[in-house]
Amino acid sequence: MQIERESSLTYKEKLFLTTSFAEAHPEAEIQDFYKWLYFGEFGIEEFNNLMSAKKQMPELHVILAEIKKEATLDLTNAKLWEPLGVSAKFIKVFVSPYYLKDCPIKRLVNLIERSPAFRGARMTFKLDWNMLKDVVTEVRPDLSRRDFINFEERINFHQLPELSFTEKFAAANPLHYRVVSQKLFFDYFPEYAEDTIFHPFVENQSLIG
Repeated sequence: MQIERESSLTYKEKLFLTTSFAEAHPEAEIQDFYKWLYFGEFGIEEFNNLMSAKKQMPELHVILAEIKKEATLDLTNAKLWEPLGVSAKFIKVFVSPYYLKDCPIKRLVNLIERSPAFRGARMTFKLDWNMLKDVVTEVRPDLSRRDFINFEERINFHQLPELSFTEKFAAANPLHYRVVSQKLFFDYFPEYAEDTIFHPFVENQSLIG
């Protein structure tokens, strides 16, 4: 039996994901927390529009080129994927570990193309952002409420602009990745689902049934 993979996480689970991200990334700035949460709720803008606008080579070739660049890295302990945000809608899939597990690159491209259909809701994002602010100001005393307010005013928060990760964050997390729907990914690769990442407090609960 297969259960709903995008069922809402509990408040406690959202707190856990946010705290885990904050503790794992001491280099993260407010913009990085925003981007992490944004990716998790909305994924990436329409894939086809992005590609046509950038006039890039086919995505398959881009991914293969990225894998080639990372060929000399020691990826023995590298993650295949990790959660993004707290809505359990999208995940970050690392392209080289994906390739090294003999997962088909064409399938990944297909998942990228189909993932925009799973974009979430602005109201959910704003509610989760308020929760995130409470957590981050607790675990990161160097980031204050005023810092968050200044950030919101600077980016025109009510419009929810799409921002990039900061250069500092990107440098500390250099592996190439793609953002795809969690549901789609585990529909095709249920063997890589890790229940405890999204539901760390529930015993014997499975994302794949």
